[in-house]
This record gives sequence, structure tokens and C-alpha cells, in this order.
Amino acid sequence: MNKRLFILIGLLCLWTCEEAEFIQDNPLDESNPDYVPPTVAFTSGPTDGQTIDASGVTFSWEGNELISEYRTKRNDEAWNDWSDATTLVWEYLDEGAYQMALQGRYDSGDTSYVVSVGFIVDAIQGPALIFHPRVVTTTVGSSVTIQVMAEEVTDLMGAQFNINFDPSKLEILAIAQGPMLQISGESIFNADYDNTAGSISVVTAALGGNQPSVDGTGVLVELEIKVNTAGTSTLEFDGTELFRDPENNDVSINETVDGLVVSN
Repeated sequence: MNKRLFILIGLLCLWTCEEAEFIQDNPLDESNPDYVPPTVAFTSGPTDGQTIDASGVTFSWEGNELISEYRTKRNDEAWNDWSDATTLVWEYLDEGAYQMALQGRYDSGDTSYVVSVGFIVDAIQGPALIFHPRVVTTTVGSSVTIQVMAEEVTDLMGAQFNINFDPSKLEILAIAQGPMLQISGESIFNADYDNTAGSISVVTAALGGNQPSVDGTGVLVELEIKVNTAGTSTLEFDGTELFRDPENNDVSINETVDGLVVSN
């Protein structure tokens, strides 16, 4: 009896020792003396602090050998789902500052430190007439607010422009004057829209006062739009847009940027 007990104890010790040795050889086990923590790094895309002159950017990254999944985050938004993707494209970026954050993880659940890169988009060379944001994502039946902005202007007194849209997809609910040209307490604002033809016509101008014109970037008009159909819809300038200075001279418009409404 005692002999059998000794044999069982010996076999048990042998089995547990082998199991301990096996676990110790597991590269995902943090108790393994050769364990390497997960690490990630960007391999392409903007560098930290860089200013880019494009409205789209592609990021690529890699992790050490045992990383199986990654997740990313834009600015203060929620993290995207974990995936094995190692590239990501951001399109239709508005002017301004952005931050891209990246994290990786092992199958064991161990996660890397978060690495991030901050950069600035300066893709529009004014004077320009633009929609902001460039892209709005929403759902059918919802209403959204989109701004029409003058970008990087000098001595701007007035603006006139027409916008076309697909009336089977979008419906204009309201148009309001933005604050940019309301600089002296008085201003001119005339806006008409036709939801059958799919057209908008706007005239807005500062009126008199000690400061008859403005410099910089600001909102000319705010549009409240209802989305009636799923898909992608375009808000586009028709090419007749004008900027004027206080002497009623043309102010050149270097660029116009149309808007997109994406709904599902």
C-alpha cells in the first residue's frame, strides 16, 4: 500500500512539474522569464506635429510578432472594434487638428501601451467657400445642420452663391444667416430654396457700420436638412459664387468644397 502511494505521489509530481515547465515556456505567459510585452508603432502616415495639405490620410502600423489584433481611435471618439487590420484611411477631413491613437493586444488579452500621433489638416487655400463638415453621417428621417463657410478671406463684405441637391434624397427645412457678416448690427440676408427643383440661392452681406468687412474664416449660412433616402447625397455649388469687398469689387475664390450627406 505504501509502495503504491509513493508511486502515485511520484507520478503526480512528475506530471505537475511537466505542466509547470510547459506553462513557463508559453510566450504569452507573463511569468515566463522570456515574456515580451506587446508593443505597436506607426510605420507610415503623418508624423507627430506635422501639417498636411490633403483632406485624406492613410495610416499603417505594426506590432511585435505575437500581437493578433489592433484598435484605433480618432480624437476623443470611442475606440473602434478590435481587428487584425494594419492600415486605415481617413477621408474628407475638415481643416483643423486631429489625433490618431493605436493599441494592440495578444490572444491572452494583454494590451500594449497606447501610441498616438497628432497632426493638422490645412488642405484648403483660401479665399474659399466650403461646406462644414465636409461629410455628415446620419440615418434616414433624421435632420442635420450643415454650415457654409468662407475660409481664409480678406476684406469680405458680401457673398452670393447657389447650391444644388437631389430633392429625392434631401429636403431643406430651414436656412439661417451665419454670424460672420453680422458685424455691425445690420446686414443683408436673402435665402430661397426649392425642394422640388433641388436648389438654394443665398445673398448675404454686411451693411454699413464702422467695420464694413471681415477677415479670416467664419460661417455665412446654416442649413437644416432632412434626409429622406439612404445612400450618399451631394450638396454642390453651381460655379456662379461671388465674394465682394466694400467697394463691390470681386474677391477671388480659389476653391470651393462641396458637402456630402451619408445616410443608412
